[in-house]
Amino acid sequence: MTPVMGANFTKMTKITVAIPAYNAEPYLREAIDSVLAQTCKPHEIIVVNDGSNDRTEEIALSYGSSVRYIKQENQGLSGARNTAIREASGDWIALFDSDDVMLPEKLEQQTRVIEENPNLMLVYSAFTYLYENGSTYEMAAFPASKLWPALRYRTPILPSTSVIRRSALLDVGCFNAVPAEDWDLWIRLVRRYSSQVFQEVPASLILYRQVENSLSKRILNIASGSMEMLDQTLVKDLSGIRKLVWKRRIEAKILFNVSVAMRENQNERYWAYAIESLVQWPFFGLVVPFDRYVIIANMVYKKFAGRRWDLRYWWPIRRCREELQEARRSSRK
Repeated sequence: MTPVMGANFTKMTKITVAIPAYNAEPYLREAIDSVLAQTCKPHEIIVVNDGSNDRTEEIALSYGSSVRYIKQENQGLSGARNTAIREASGDWIALFDSDDVMLPEKLEQQTRVIEENPNLMLVYSAFTYLYENGSTYEMAAFPASKLWPALRYRTPILPSTSVIRRSALLDVGCFNAVPAEDWDLWIRLVRRYSSQVFQEVPASLILYRQVENSLSKRILNIASGSMEMLDQTLVKDLSGIRKLVWKRRIEAKILFNVSVAMRENQNERYWAYAIESLVQWPFFGLVVPFDRYVIIANMVYKKFAGRRWDLRYWWPIRRCREELQEARRSSRK
């Protein structure tokens, strides 16, 4: 047994940090360094080079025996994560994206929670957005006690904050090759084990880097993946009118989230998604709160104040569905 640095308990939990890396040169070294700087050292670090054509391999190999390096042809994010999970020798998997940063006490705090609660399957935490201009914004950890039914309409767990029991991942089949692969996994884990075996850590333990390049495309890919998950995962256990109602509410929520994200990214098509959100579900409640009306009204007013509405504005609204379908098709290639 290895003593845990900076802690007053003995480490018995073996954590493998799994880093999928595709053209990860800009931030990979900072990511690995942040893992090596943990007060509670991981059992191992695995970097899976998923068909990169930059200096990803050179950077990973420069760490010698400190990093276990695996190279494969491009299989996408899900495929790279699954490779790391299968090859891991640790009992727990810390998912970690190659452009994020671990704060020094992340693994120590999560190890403590795991060893104090031996029935847990997944531990996650709050995180902090890190923008390119250096500004930050902290996002609180979503209460594990409220994960269901919240997971029907949102994904409140950032993958890089999570540490998951490896046996649980293997039990549910690891990641599926869908755009919203983490959301899909959380739902399958909750349905298999219940949310009672999830636990949040209130502290922010990850810097989640926001890279602006092709953000709009990523937003559409996630939204299209969410739409694709509706029947396969999100409302799989429902039927009849209840299933129809939940589908419309979830679609409205997804479209609204796209509109807000596009507006923040200065994409002029945000207003079309906002209006389509209202078309799908004009009411408010648990999934789509009243604030949506205020935000959408403000969006539309700023876009059309002093303008005369005519039919040329209807086309962008109907185009939303086609864009999501195109994003879904491109994500499968």
